[in-house]
Amino acid sequence: MVSPGKLRAVSELRDGTNDAFDPEIDEAGDVTYPSVERHLDERDGPAIDFLRAMADRGLLSAEFEYKVYVCPNCSAEGMQYTTGCPHCASVHATRETAVVHPVCGEPLGVDPRSDGETAEDDQDEDREDRQESLYCQNCDEEVAPDERKRDRRYRCHACDARFDSPAHRLWCRDCLHTSPPADVREQPLYRYRLSTAGDQWVAEQVDGRRSLAETLEARGYETDVDTTVTTSSDDELPVHVYADDDLLDDRIVVGVHSSPTPADVEHLLEAARETDARPVILSTDGSMDDSAAELVDAENVTVVSSVDGTLSRVRGISEHSREDNRVLEWLASIVSSSASKR
Repeated sequence: MVSPGKLRAVSELRDGTNDAFDPEIDEAGDVTYPSVERHLDERDGPAIDFLRAMADRGLLSAEFEYKVYVCPNCSAEGMQYTTGCPHCASVHATRETAVVHPVCGEPLGVDPRSDGETAEDDQDEDREDRQESLYCQNCDEEVAPDERKRDRRYRCHACDARFDSPAHRLWCRDCLHTSPPADVREQPLYRYRLSTAGDQWVAEQVDGRRSLAETLEARGYETDVDTTVTTSSDDELPVHVYADDDLLDDRIVVGVHSSPTPADVEHLLEAARETDARPVILSTDGSMDDSAAELVDAENVTVVSSVDGTLSRVRGISEHSREDNRVLEWLASIVSSSASKR
């Protein structure tokens, strides 16, 4: 389930290098986790898929931080809410106090039948006389002072429309583009921490890998942990452990997994074929789905399963093969070695 790159990333949470994986928004407006991605190999896929899978298994805890709105025009994050005009879409709309006609709710203006002077233009006219000139163009009638009503309404400074409810808009501070909220990408951001179960899981993976490498070294193999092997096409395949005995011309590639999947087995088989090595899987929780088990049996992959440090199941080892029984002895010693370190 976990590749060398993924294990490297999660190990940082256990050894204190990182206390959590924090999200960022990249130039395309996608959620990224740089502290995870720098560890992943090309075949590991997106970091966010790995983190979600680990959280679903309870090995990581996902803590909601906040959410951002990503501009559909330039992909910048952090759009700002603003009100807009429902008629012309301008965001230059402000809420103002207006004198309105209670009958229809329309703002009152100057009587068009007057000489055109307004209250603001005529400084000599008495205030009460100026109020007499207010007129409702919607009802086509003058409105007396005692019939008027003050109301707070939105006014658009672009088209001069007045309205009670503005249109909702999100405004990008980078490109100044405005969008309806429905057209904007909403990105929830989660912070991932190592759970108690995850801490134990990492310990099992790391201890199993280290113990296996130490046992192979004691048998005369030169081992590399968390390394890569080179294919015939010069590609680099990551493996948990690679062991090489030049004297005996023997090589072993090892995958350490909890609940190995068919993809885990296929990856190990590819590395074994490319290096002419024997494939070995150490399953740290003793489980394997049926598809992976069928593949292991068909390809004669040596699998040792351990639960709480006890060897519980062995696959791919012939009862009559002396060499395979020596492998079993090595892997049995790995299990006891791992148990003694817990």
